[in-house]
Amino acid sequence: MRPTPPLRVISSALSAHEAFQADPTLYALAVVDDLGTPVGLINRFRFRETLWQQYGTDALKNRHVGLLMDRTPLVLDEYAPIEQLSEILTDDSTKYIFDGFIVTRRGKYLGIGTGFSLMRRITERRQATLAHLAYHDTLTGLPNRQLFLDRLGQAIASAKRNRRRLAIFSIDLDRFKVVNDSLGHTIGDLLLQQIADRFRSLIRAQDTVARLGGDEFAVVLTELPAFEHAELVARKLLDIVRQPFLLDGHEVHISCSIGAVAYPDHSDSQPGLLRMADDALYAAKRVRDTMRRYTEDMARPSATTPMVFSTIRRAIDLGELEVHYQPQADLRTGALLGLEALVRWNDPVRGYVPTNELIQLAEDAGLISEITHFVCGTAMKQFRAWQLAKLADGLRLAINISGVEVRDGVLPSMLRAHVRDAGLSMSMIELELTESGLMFSDADATQLLSDLREEGARVSIDDFGTGYSSLGRLQRLPVDVLKIDKAFVEDIDTGVRQGALVRAIVMMAHSLGLTVVAEGVETEVQRAFLERHGCDLYQGHLLSRPLPSVDIGKYLKDRHVPQRVVTGARKTRTRAHSAHARVLET
Repeated sequence: MRPTPPLRVISSALSAHEAFQADPTLYALAVVDDLGTPVGLINRFRFRETLWQQYGTDALKNRHVGLLMDRTPLVLDEYAPIEQLSEILTDDSTKYIFDGFIVTRRGKYLGIGTGFSLMRRITERRQATLAHLAYHDTLTGLPNRQLFLDRLGQAIASAKRNRRRLAIFSIDLDRFKVVNDSLGHTIGDLLLQQIADRFRSLIRAQDTVARLGGDEFAVVLTELPAFEHAELVARKLLDIVRQPFLLDGHEVHISCSIGAVAYPDHSDSQPGLLRMADDALYAAKRVRDTMRRYTEDMARPSATTPMVFSTIRRAIDLGELEVHYQPQADLRTGALLGLEALVRWNDPVRGYVPTNELIQLAEDAGLISEITHFVCGTAMKQFRAWQLAKLADGLRLAINISGVEVRDGVLPSMLRAHVRDAGLSMSMIELELTESGLMFSDADATQLLSDLREEGARVSIDDFGTGYSSLGRLQRLPVDVLKIDKAFVEDIDTGVRQGALVRAIVMMAHSLGLTVVAEGVETEVQRAFLERHGCDLYQGHLLSRPLPSVDIGKYLKDRHVPQRVVTGARKTRTRAHSAHARVLET
């Protein structure tokens, strides 16, 4: 913008001509009234090309300037947004690019602005904006992964020159996907923004806190005299995330896990430090709400380290997970009593991935709660739909739970929320935990399961016989159901010893008042043996393999008859088993 004095004395075209001749750089003249209010604008080039050449100097002497000026010039306040000016220039073709516009301050003439100078400023600002966007996260304003890696490289180089120590934190929010899915992405975005603000408040200007993507953050701490200073910062980060967040009327509680590594203590290379920080993070995620400093026993195979987290996160976010259902039936009557929800990973490249592999990867990546959250939400809503269709009367829904979720206390709130949202009651839910996962639960975890049982849920020990339980431990655990591992069932008809083990498990469970379920029943010989020796329920391919929801819905229509009293146990068994036979034939 070029300031130009008010031209109150100009009363003729000749005066304008003389002003342009006196100053060859003058682009335009503003014409104002006695109060300083702009009333018109004369563009240098239009004036010379259209008027002066036509009339000459003598003719211009007698022509009033008002006859030559643009009486409707573009007049803008000095604080008008550049973006608004850009839209005006675009909408009016090239008029204001060539003619310019008048700039005012509180309505009074201030100066002349030109379209060319304005477009140059817009271009410069957009270039600066694009440069910022290239290196910063658009949601939080924090440095992004690219800028983080650049600053980390500079920090390592500086630490190497000056023989200083630095620390790197790899940070992941615990159960963020649960918040995001249950309260919506808007609340999730607000949460990320507030977490970014809290992190900024704790990190020094000389250090870097970045958002790498999703709910992943990273920190570089420089100029550290000792690693203990980094541990102090980590504790502050953990504490500040624990404080409740008020998000659009919702009070949200969340925590984070931190993996920490130090230069040059652990490594002097950037890739090595980052890998170790991720390994330490995965170790922290197994416990949650804690910081773990890297140790050698945390190292994972290099082929899987960079891929585990992103692979499992992709499976969750891109809808590659499915829920299949396997029926459970009464061994004496054949009546269906429950459905077990089983997660399946349909990888686009590998096809269906073994469930045990998926669970192990999810636990290693600290994402097992997200898997359970998905299964609970999907299975409970589907179960409610079957209930409304009168297909699931009298049935229970069994859901597999990781021992990690029991120990970290996340289970109750998540389970109650899903039960409520699906319109179910807790008495319809059975929680299945592996024997090893349950045996190492502490007193708090045991109380947690007891509280859920008080609300109506049942608890079962899955894969019994492969873990570490003892009779004394079983007596103290809040358990309702014992599930015999399929490895024992498979060997029932191969020898006396195997059959004796199954009989012993059934007798022990019944002595404790527990219901016994046999897994992996595939032959009529196995089923008959289990019935003969008092096992209560069974599941396996003899009854049905795990089926997707569409197929299990058809199965329930053909197979499930709600329990009711009939004349004679033999008639009940015959009817149910006949229905079972018809399903196997179709």
